[in-house]
Amino acid sequence: MRAEREHILPEYVRIRDVFHLAWPITVSMLSYTVMGVVDTLFVGRLGTGPLAAVGLAAIASHLALAFPNGLMRGVKVNVAQRTGAGDRAAAMRLGWQGVYIAGFFGFLIAALAAAGPEWFELLGASRAVGELASSYFGVRVLGAPLVFGMSAVTAWFQGRGDTRTPMVASLLANALNIALDPIFIFGLGPVPAMGLPGAAAATVLSFGVGLAFLVWRFLPAMADTPRAPRLDLLRAIGRIGAPIGVQWEIEVGAWVAFSAILATAGEVQLAAHVMVIRIISVSFLPGHAVSEAAGVLVGHAVGARRPEAARQAFAAACKLSVALMFAMGVLFVAAPSALTSPFGVEPEVASVAHSLLIIAATFQVFDALTMAAFGALSGAGDTRFVMAAGILTGWLVKIPVGAFLAIPMAMGAAGAWIGLTVEIVVLAGIGLWRIRGEAWLADARAPLEDADAEDTSAGDDATLAAK
Repeated sequence: MRAEREHILPEYVRIRDVFHLAWPITVSMLSYTVMGVVDTLFVGRLGTGPLAAVGLAAIASHLALAFPNGLMRGVKVNVAQRTGAGDRAAAMRLGWQGVYIAGFFGFLIAALAAAGPEWFELLGASRAVGELASSYFGVRVLGAPLVFGMSAVTAWFQGRGDTRTPMVASLLANALNIALDPIFIFGLGPVPAMGLPGAAAATVLSFGVGLAFLVWRFLPAMADTPRAPRLDLLRAIGRIGAPIGVQWEIEVGAWVAFSAILATAGEVQLAAHVMVIRIISVSFLPGHAVSEAAGVLVGHAVGARRPEAARQAFAAACKLSVALMFAMGVLFVAAPSALTSPFGVEPEVASVAHSLLIIAATFQVFDALTMAAFGALSGAGDTRFVMAAGILTGWLVKIPVGAFLAIPMAMGAAGAWIGLTVEIVVLAGIGLWRIRGEAWLADARAPLEDADAEDTSAGDDATLAAK
């Protein structure tokens, strides 16, 4: 079985190996980023109030979707490790388990569509902004089953090392979103103008098309794979994915609190924050894609019991991520007006946005190091450490520092973003410290019990989930 495992990884993991997996993920994430930017561009034409509202509604949507999407990382890591171990039976069966998890949480979260404007008023929004945010959020969460379905099947493909199929799905979804946004928001022919709900509806339908493509590719590959739920594999997913889900949920909660701070500072500050988040996502999402690629390679290395390859994957990811994000930081400093002018916002919003872009440029390299380190740790299954680090820095660094500078020090959005910068720097230090140690690679050094890929007896089923 040893020789079968080793063909998954090259003899020495280099930047090109990370890039091979990362570029389709980068395209996928940039596609979703474009989806958000397009929404923001069209919504920005409706005014500052709707722009602020869609920012709050998007954050509330992320809060609702965070735990299940984080849980899906357990699918990807387990599939990657079982692929690295040459255990095809378990890797295939994990795909169905992800689908079952997606269905359960999808319909559960869809019930939140009834949330009213008072929820957004709790975040500091005015009644008018709260009503707009509620109209967007209600439609957006109805698409939760589609979002989680895409997340689950994407995790399965990526864990096996196929990052191109999810890329095609994301491009299809984005193309449809671009076509539907102006029609649904402003109306065209028999289609009435729907405003913010129209933007949300375009996004939901786009995810539906992306999921349909993934299912079309997924089902033939799974034709001979047993479809019954497997408690052992579900537990394996939860063991690795639940800490990430908890981390994402609490971190999004911290981001909600962060946005509430900005909401109290006024619509101009919040609108500038929303716009710059859309802009800088072009830089941190490619960095995140490199992180995801590193996680897959580290997962393969752990499954193959090659800890040295895991470290090589991290080092290569660091170099690639730093290069990408440093270049984007230079662009933020050199051409802030060129980046903000397409949004067509008021001059005071653009002025605040320019200062936020300068702050964003200062944390690009630290963010690159953070994402590479925590992507590698997650791929190794060290998700409890990742969870603890993310939660503690979010609530003990970003929120108190950002709130103090934004409100008592009257620095507004700039003060809040300085708090965000401090958090990223601290996280980079913590991640690099953990990588230098040995604990995160414990699973790569532990003896592996191989499963019989063709035996579906109860005894072998238990072995399939062992690590």
